[in-house]
This record gives sequence, structure tokens and C-alpha cells, in this order.
Amino acid sequence: MEITQQLDLHPGDLIIREKKPGWIAIKILAMDTGPDGDATAHCLTYESVSDKPDITSLQKTKVKVWHAPIDAKNFATAWERIGNSQVTKEELIGFVEYLKHTDFSRYANFTEQDISTIIRQANEHYKHAHALCEQGKRTDAILEYSKAVDLFPLFFEAVDNRAFTYMELGLFEHALRDFEVSLYLNPDGMSAFFSKGECLLRLGKLTAAEEIFSEGIKRFPEHAASFQQFLHSAREMQR
Repeated sequence: MEITQQLDLHPGDLIIREKKPGWIAIKILAMDTGPDGDATAHCLTYESVSDKPDITSLQKTKVKVWHAPIDAKNFATAWERIGNSQVTKEELIGFVEYLKHTDFSRYANFTEQDISTIIRQANEHYKHAHALCEQGKRTDAILEYSKAVDLFPLFFEAVDNRAFTYMELGLFEHALRDFEVSLYLNPDGMSAFFSKGECLLRLGKLTAAEEIFSEGIKRFPEHAASFQQFLHSAREMQR
């Protein structure tokens, strides 16, 4: 029996561990080493099985989780390496999506795409969406904004505009989710921050809205009057 150690893990490695009443199996998709020397294993996890798996049986086993980054130290003991099989394009779906949202440059390089081309295509969808909004075709515009964001997840302007369009349709829950995404990408986005508060206000989440407007007065003093006005509304509605 070969017990895997952190430094012995390689892409394609199949490792298993008994977890009564069955077994769990993982395939290593990629390995990353950080500046401190710690390794992260990008893993595909199979559904648990009752009998000890081997390479052949895993080919027929369903995938439970397509990708999860796991500290390689977790595989230092109790895990057995049963072989190695080349990582397929299909198996990389989850890893590629992870890169797309966490390291776009690496994603473009890994998928052999040109970043400038991706951004240009995203901008084309963005401009088309804007034109559709001006024509009053808001539902179609949302689809175009979504295409822009799907191509380039860091495109917070497209996320913002999609959220504003949701607001125009009265879909404040959808808009709120988008503003939260936008603020994750661009924490200093005043419009997204203010509009998040407005969505909370429209949804009747008055305490949360009040907190946003109060914070906005401090964070964006140049827009304090607008935040103060909506803060007053939020407090009035709670009376």
C-alpha cells in the first residue's frame, strides 16, 4: 500500500481513503505551490462507494464535486494512491470555472484564449445591452449583460447595469444579488453601494437599509446628502 505524501501528489493521481461504511476517492486535477511552500491540490471528488475502488471502477463512478481546492497537507496520512490517469477536458470543467472567477489571467492562458479578445467580445455584448435598454427591451438587455459577465466575470460595470435593469423591472432581489457581486469586485463602487441600500429599502429590509445609508454617509461624504435623504426615509418607514 502506498500512502500519499504532500510532495508526491501529481495531476492525474487517484487517491482513496476508507470512510466507513464505504470509501471515498479523489482525482488530482492540478497542483499549486504558494510562496510559503504550502501546496494546494485541485481535486475532483467521486461519490462514495461501498467496495474499495480501483482505476477501472472509478471510470464508472459518478462525480460528486467537480472541483475543490484542498490543502495538500490533508492528504499526508490515511490516503492511498491507486494509480494515475490523464486528466481529461471534461474533468477540468470545474477547475476552469474556478480559474475564471479567481485568476482570470491564468484562466485565459490555461484555455489558450487572448484576454484582449475576450474583453472586446464582452464589451460588444455590453454595448448591445445598453442599446436594448434604450429601446425599452430590458429583458433582452439583461441577457446581453449576462453574456458580457459570463465572458469576463470581473466586468463590474456590466454587473451594475444588469442590476439597474433588474431594478427597473421591480426585481429587487435579483438586483441586490448583483450589487453584492459588484461590491465584491469593486468595493469602492458608490453607485452599487447606494443602490444596494435602495434595494433593501424596497424589499422592506429597513434595518439593513439604514445600516447601508449610515455607512454611506461616512464612506462617501461627497454624496452624504443622498445617503442622508434615504436614511431619513428608512427611519420614517420603521415608525
